[in-house]
Amino acid sequence: MPREGVKQINITMAKKTHDKLRKAWESEETDKKLSSWVLDTLLLYAEKEKWLKNYAPHLVFVGIDKNGILLRDRHLRDSIVEVKLLDNRLWCQQCSEKNCMHVFYAIGLQQIAKVEDPERRIRK
Repeated sequence: MPREGVKQINITMAKKTHDKLRKAWESEETDKKLSSWVLDTLLLYAEKEKWLKNYAPHLVFVGIDKNGILLRDRHLRDSIVEVKLLDNRLWCQQCSEKNCMHVFYAIGLQQIAKVEDPERRIRK
């Protein structure tokens, strides 16, 4: 039952999305209800996106290629920088580093979860 004076809204989502979220929630050790957990997760996502924009305002996510993240770096005249996943490690093609700002920024992106290591695919 909603608290008096508190406005609430309902969020509609596809069953497939709900099922994925429920599965993730069930794997967590939490006392939160599913709806609270989903809202907290969304808020954390929004806060992280804001943090990334403040941390590296010159970097912008462009897309994903076969095994990496593509970023636009305004400090490098809008060059496209590739951060590749090689041997289970992120590696910046621009800086030839594993510990540069491009790598740290890529780690913070949600899209990093979709990147596959080509070496791991071969070993499977």
